Amino acid sequence: MKSDDVNPSIRPSGQGADAASAGDGAALAGGAAPLASAATPPTPPVADGGAATEGFAAINRAKLVAFFRAGVKDKQMFGYELEHIVLRKDTEGPVSYDEPGGIREVLECMAPQYERRISHDDDLMGLVRGNEVVSLEPAAQIEVSAGPFSKVSDAEQSYLSFRESLDPVLEELGLFTPMVGYNPSVKASELRLIPKFRYDSMDRFLSAEAYAGVTMMRGSASLQVSIDYHSEQDALCKFRIAEAIAPILALMCDNSPLYEGEVRTSQMVRMGVWDAMNQDRVGVVPGSLDPDFSFERYADYILSRGAILVPDGDEWRYVGSQTFYEVYADREMTDFEVEHALSMVWPDARLKNFVEIRPADAMPFDFSLAYVTLIKSLFYGPANLEVLDALLRGVTEDDVRAAKHDLFRRGYAARVYGRSMEFWVDLLMNLAVGAAGPDEAFYLEPLQSMTRNRFTLADAYQDPGKREPGYDEKIQAVLERSGAPRVGIFPRYDFELTGISLSEGYTTGVLAAGGLPVVLPLTDNPRMLEKIVEVCDAFIIPGGQDIDPNFYGQKRNLRLHRVTRQRDEMELALIPRILQARKPILGICRGMQALAVANGGTLFHDIHLTHPESAIGHVQGRPFDAPRHEVEVVPGTRLAQITGRRRFGVNTIHHQSVKDPGANMVVSARADDGVVEAIEMTGDTFVVGVQWHPELLWRTEDSSHSLFRALVHAAVSKGAADSLNSAGL
Repeated sequence: MKSDDVNPSIRPSGQGADAASAGDGAALAGGAAPLASAATPPTPPVADGGAATEGFAAINRAKLVAFFRAGVKDKQMFGYELEHIVLRKDTEGPVSYDEPGGIREVLECMAPQYERRISHDDDLMGLVRGNEVVSLEPAAQIEVSAGPFSKVSDAEQSYLSFRESLDPVLEELGLFTPMVGYNPSVKASELRLIPKFRYDSMDRFLSAEAYAGVTMMRGSASLQVSIDYHSEQDALCKFRIAEAIAPILALMCDNSPLYEGEVRTSQMVRMGVWDAMNQDRVGVVPGSLDPDFSFERYADYILSRGAILVPDGDEWRYVGSQTFYEVYADREMTDFEVEHALSMVWPDARLKNFVEIRPADAMPFDFSLAYVTLIKSLFYGPANLEVLDALLRGVTEDDVRAAKHDLFRRGYAARVYGRSMEFWVDLLMNLAVGAAGPDEAFYLEPLQSMTRNRFTLADAYQDPGKREPGYDEKIQAVLERSGAPRVGIFPRYDFELTGISLSEGYTTGVLAAGGLPVVLPLTDNPRMLEKIVEVCDAFIIPGGQDIDPNFYGQKRNLRLHRVTRQRDEMELALIPRILQARKPILGICRGMQALAVANGGTLFHDIHLTHPESAIGHVQGRPFDAPRHEVEVVPGTRLAQITGRRRFGVNTIHHQSVKDPGANMVVSARADDGVVEAIEMTGDTFVVGVQWHPELLWRTEDSSHSLFRALVHAAVSKGAADSLNSAGL
């Protein structure tokens, strides 16, 4: 959320905290001179508001243009604004402003460490210290705004200083901040507004348009970064790029696992809230992606919006949908009124006397600092701007909206402007690493590692409501049982070999079935592989990246996604050894495909090309733990015996599929469009591959839980048989 209050008691002067306001933060870049007079303005073209082009309309439009031009500077500074939802430790419930031990008391306890108080009537609403401003958003989210900075390390120190003031107070009052992008505790309508006419007015106006207006104001928390510009052309280039990459940045920084007190059903919750609002003042600024967009057209955009409320002497006045053009039709706006007008729109990027980039969720500070470094490195690298401007040239407002909607549904599997989301994420991170330099590149690491593994902070959330009753006791029983079979789980390593990304469902599914999961190291050393086969009783090959088609006699094509050749080599060397030892294997998604390739089979590179008429979307969006389509099981197969079902529902997150299952392998299930959904080896050894993800379904779908049970049972049976054989019985 960014509601942006402008407080007359600290009117901006263009530098540091004095250029900020309670709710509008200090995230200035290099600062700007006071507004110039606009007595003899030009008459610019009207963009989309149908505003008058003479008299005070032209004067006020030119005054806004003068404000933007006053922001032109040669500096390359930045600032940040980071919002904090606050909850109670004992109940994990919300905290209001004026309740005992609430947010008013938090500010009062922090006040002695700050230089200046910001009050509204008799209510403390903010604090100022140097270039740092602490302020409140509508439902008492605490925002810290700071800048300008030239170095990321200075921003780091500034935030740590803020937390040194905040954290002891939160601890004393029994509060905490979860550092997420949307309030996880209750519905937004249950969150109380702070006592301020501005927010009452906004709530009245926006809630009448859509419920998303309520959730935007009360439920969300964001991270915003502001950057300088050295000319009008530079400002509009940065603004245009920021708007175009906003959907990409939003997924990279997706940190809202809950919406309205429930587990979310789509990705990028906070951006989804903005998308559900009336697009009059959010999203992409009309015409701003055009190469001929100008300061004057942005000024016209601002003045043709409904003002909602305006200053009226020492008070405020509700004006609803009356535009700024109409409110100030008979006089010139003051500097303060100009800045208020600029704060009453909330697009993905916003122009003031700096460019404000707005799509990121609030995140833990190591990730927030990584994002600050990302933005600084992307937008202050001239070569980076040239690359991005060239790649994004021709992107339209409809393209941006379409990208958002595909990302909501499919996350990292989405297509953005004709390319994969993975392409854009890797490009942005690589450009940033190249521009950051040795003194700041290390700040990128948390975001770099997470995006490399196609993961978001919201993905890490585990819903405690879905934990099986008695689950912890079952795990403890397995750990205490000496005879529990060891199930070796192949690792999903990224291609730089710096870490693994393994869904917890693989390990918990094994534990719940009575096995002991062992995550294997990445190796193709023959002696190590032999030892792995000897030590483990059964194996799971999990999902992951595409398999290099060279391993099954084909060439790469444009539809191929990322490959990890080191993992390919390990799996294709280890699978034959496991088969020779006649030990059980369960292949999942890519793991099923690896079983086929290891036995001489082949794959379809992309099922969207091979099955273009299919009504099944094989890359589903969230929730991943909900079946999306059904599979038909072949009678008489091991899979039919395991599940006891002819048809059942499965989830689906894949773009490749098995073409030929390989020697001694047969198809045991298909989707209704003919895509192979399961394969298995003929004979007595348990070798089963499934295209869906039972590790995400085993808690709720018995057909998936039964696969883990069958694997562990097969391991136990194999171990017992081996023991008898070794005893000569």
